Amino acid sequence: MFKTLKFTYFLLIIAVATFSCRQAKYVPEGKYLLKKNIIKVEGNDLNEDDVSNIIRQKPNFKTLGFKTRLWIYNRVDSVNVAEKRFRKNEKLRSKNQHILKRQNDVNKRRIKKSIEKNRIMYTEKLVKLKDTINPRMFFREWFKYKIGEKPVVFDSILFNKSLEQLAVFIKNRGFFQGKITGEVNYKRKVNVTYNIKTGPQFIIDSIYIISENKNVTSTYLKYVKKVEDASLIGLPFDKDYLNDYRSKVAKYMRDNTFYGFSSSHINYIADTIYSTMKVNLSIRFTDRMVRSDVDRDSLIGIKHKETIVRNVYFHISDSTYFEGNFKKTVEDLGLTLLDQQFIRTIDTFLYANLKKNKSDEIDAYRVATFLYNGKLDINPDVIEIQNYLEHTNYYKEYYLERTYNRLIQLGLFKVIKPILIEIPNTNLIDVHYYLVPAQKQNVGFEPRATTSNGFLGVAASINYTNINLFRGAQKLTFAIGGGFESQPPVFDENLNGDKIKKAGRSFNTFEIGPSLKLDIPGLFPTKVTTLSKRQRPRTILSTAYNYQLRDDFRRQIFQMNYLWRFFVSKTQIFQIGLPGISTIKFVQIENSPDFQSQLDLVNDLFLKNTYSNQFIWQDWKFSFEYNNKEKDNKKPNTSVYFNSSFDLSGNILAMFKKQQDTLQNGQRTIFGVGYSQFARLDNEVIGSNQFGKKTSLHGRLIIGGGLPYGNSSTSMPYDYSFFAGGANDNRGWRARSLGPGAYKYYLDTNRTATQIGDLRIGSTIEFRFNMGPTLKGAVFMDAGNVWTINEDVNRIGGQISNNWYKQIAVSGGIGLRLDLDFFIVRLDVGIPISNPALPKESRWIFQNRDEYHKEGLLTFGVNYKDYLPNPFTPVVHFGIGYPF
Repeated sequence: MFKTLKFTYFLLIIAVATFSCRQAKYVPEGKYLLKKNIIKVEGNDLNEDDVSNIIRQKPNFKTLGFKTRLWIYNRVDSVNVAEKRFRKNEKLRSKNQHILKRQNDVNKRRIKKSIEKNRIMYTEKLVKLKDTINPRMFFREWFKYKIGEKPVVFDSILFNKSLEQLAVFIKNRGFFQGKITGEVNYKRKVNVTYNIKTGPQFIIDSIYIISENKNVTSTYLKYVKKVEDASLIGLPFDKDYLNDYRSKVAKYMRDNTFYGFSSSHINYIADTIYSTMKVNLSIRFTDRMVRSDVDRDSLIGIKHKETIVRNVYFHISDSTYFEGNFKKTVEDLGLTLLDQQFIRTIDTFLYANLKKNKSDEIDAYRVATFLYNGKLDINPDVIEIQNYLEHTNYYKEYYLERTYNRLIQLGLFKVIKPILIEIPNTNLIDVHYYLVPAQKQNVGFEPRATTSNGFLGVAASINYTNINLFRGAQKLTFAIGGGFESQPPVFDENLNGDKIKKAGRSFNTFEIGPSLKLDIPGLFPTKVTTLSKRQRPRTILSTAYNYQLRDDFRRQIFQMNYLWRFFVSKTQIFQIGLPGISTIKFVQIENSPDFQSQLDLVNDLFLKNTYSNQFIWQDWKFSFEYNNKEKDNKKPNTSVYFNSSFDLSGNILAMFKKQQDTLQNGQRTIFGVGYSQFARLDNEVIGSNQFGKKTSLHGRLIIGGGLPYGNSSTSMPYDYSFFAGGANDNRGWRARSLGPGAYKYYLDTNRTATQIGDLRIGSTIEFRFNMGPTLKGAVFMDAGNVWTINEDVNRIGGQISNNWYKQIAVSGGIGLRLDLDFFIVRLDVGIPISNPALPKESRWIFQNRDEYHKEGLLTFGVNYKDYLPNPFTPVVHFGIGYPF
C-alpha cells in the first residue's frame, strides 16, 4: 500500500514538472505569458462568472490545475508543422494544376466534337479542385492547433479595455459610485489584478405606472400579482435585469391578447436620490406605432387592444395532386404563381366541427378554411386539432407557439410558416398557416455503432417510412435490422473448466429481425377529435420479431404492443397500455447441449427460469415521464427528469387456470408454454446543475422492484429482471456482474457471470468539466445493488433483508468524453471502493484482506490464491453518449 502511494506521489511530481516547464516557449521576446487573473471585490458581492466574462484576456485553459492544452501546443514543433504544411500545400497546388490541365483537355475535345457535329453548345466539364484555403489538417497540425492552445500573451490595450468595461458593468448593476483599478505584476509571467470597489448600490424604492390604456395597466397589475418575483420594489437598480424584465412583461402582454406588444413599448424613468441610495422608478407604457393607411411612409400611434382571431386559413402549398397545367390555370385566374413565397393554392374547403354531444350544432371555435390544389390529401380533422388560435377566440402568442410546435411534431410538413395579418381599424387578425408537405415515403439505410452495458457492437438496418398512410398522419415504420454485439457470458467457465472468452473482446452475439410500428394521432379506434386538443393522445401499435444466436443458445422473440400516449404538457408525458392486452411477448429458446448441461449441473431454478421458453401477457402498462428542461419558469442552469413505469402481467390468464395444462414444476401453461405472473415498478430521478459554462454536477437515483407471484413462483422473467454493474450503472463492476446482495460469488465455483435480481437500488453522482473544445472529463461515484425477493439456495445472501443498506456497493472513478457534436465517445475507469460480498473486516478498499483470504483458505485450501479474484480491480468501460 505505502509503496503504491510513494509511486503515485512520484508520478504526480513528474507530471507537475513536465506540465510546468517551458510554458512560455513560444512567447515572443519582450512579451509575457498571462499566468493568472485575480479579481478582488470590495463591497457588495458580484457574480464571479459575470465579472470574468467581461475581462478581455483570460489565461490558458486549465484542466485539474494543469495547462494541458498549452503543453500540447508547446510539445509540437511549430517549424516542423509549418514546413510540412508548406510541402502539402505545394502538392495540393500541383494536383490542382494537373486537374485543371485534364479539365481543359476534356473541354477542348468536347468543343471540337461540337464543332464537327455543327452544335452551338457543349457540356462543360468542371472538376472540383483540392481545397488550398482550408485544407484538411494532418495529425500533428490538428493536435497542435485544435486540441492545443497557443499561449495567451499579455496585451495592455485589452487590459485597459477590460477596466473600462468593468466600470460600465458595475454602473449597470446600480453601483454609480464604484471604482475600478488594475495592477500588473511582471515577473517571468504576468499576474493581473482587477480591484473592484462597488460602493453603495441603488435600490428601487417605489414604482409608478404611466399609461393611458386601462387594459394594459390592469394586465400589468395581474402580471405583478400572478408571477413570482414580478415586483421590482426592493430590488437593485440593475440595468440588465430591467431590460430582461421589460422583455418578460412584453411577452406576458402578447400571451394575454395584446398582439404586437414589444419591449420597445415599455420605458423607464428613474429618479435617483443619492442621500438614501433609493430610486423612484416609473414604468411608462406607450402606444404601438404602425404605418398609416393614407401615407405608407409615415407612422401613427394606435392603442394596444385585446385582439381576436377573425379567420383561420391552412394553405397546403403543393401542386402534386393538381390535374392539368397548374401554371396556366393560375394565370387564367389572374393570380400570381406564388403567394407569400409559397405555391399558390386555388381550391377551397370550409371546415366546421360539430360540438360534442350535439350532432347538429357547429362549434364556433372549430372553423377553418383549407386551401389546396386538386386534392386534399390530409384529413382536415388532424390539422385543425393542432391549432390553438381558433376562430372568434382571443389571440395569445403562446397559442401560436403551441400550434407551431404541434404541427412540427405531426411530422407531415417540411416547411411551416404562420403569417398573421391585421385587419385595419379593428382589433381582428387573420391567421394563415403556409404548409409545405414533406416527402410521404422514405427508404433509408442506417449503419451504427452500438454499446450495451459497456460492450461495443456494430449494427445496421433498412428502414421504410410512410408519414401519411391513410391520410390521417398515421406514420408507418417498417425496419429490418441486425448486427453483432458483445454480451457478457452466462458462466465464467465451460464444462471443461476453461475460461470463456470475455464478451468485451469478441462479438459473441448475432441478431436480426423485422419490426413494424404504426403511430396514429388520437385514441384509436375512436376519432381523432374525441378528446380535447390539450391532451394530444397518440396510439402506438407495434410488433417485432428478433432472432438471436449465441454459442450458448438460440433465442427467438415475438412481441406485440398496444399503447396510448398522452402529452399532458410541455414537461409531462404518460403512456397507458390497452387494458387487458398491453403487451404480448413470446420467447422461445433452444439451449446448446453444453449450456444445458451446465444449467442442469448448477440446478439453479432462477437460471432455469431465465433460459427457458416464456410467455408474457401484460394486463396493463403505465409509465409517466417528467422533464423540466423546456419549462419556461424553471430555475436557470438546473433540470430535473423523472420516469416511472408500472407493469402488471398474467392476471387475466390466471382467471382461466382451470382450463389450462400444467407443467411438471406446477406452472400453468398457455399454448404449451408457462406464462409469467408478476407486478413490476421502476423509478428513475435525474438532476443536473450547470456551474457556468465549464462545469456541471449530475445525480441519479433509481429504485425498482418486481414481485413474482402465482404462476411465477421463482423469479421475474429475464427481460423484466434487474441488473447492476456496467458502463451506465455501477462502474466499479463489469456489466451485470454485481450482486445480488451479499452473495459471496468468489467462493462459488459454479457462479454465473451474469447476476439478476428482483429489486434494485442505484445512485450516481458525477462532476463533469471541460478540458477543451472537444475533450471533457468527469469524476464520479456510484452506489447500489440488486436483491432477490425469494431465497436462492445457489446464491445465499442475495435475498433482501433488513440489512440491505449495509449491502450497498460503492465505486468511484474518472472518465474522459470526446464530444464529436453528433455523438459522444466515452471512456470511464471505475474502481470498487466497498464490496458488500466480502467479510465485514475486508469490505472497504482501505481495509486489509485477512478475513477475505481466510474464507478462501477454508474453501479452497492452501492454493486459494489461484481461485480468489482481486475484489478491487479497476474496470474500464467504453460507451456512446453519457451514462445518464
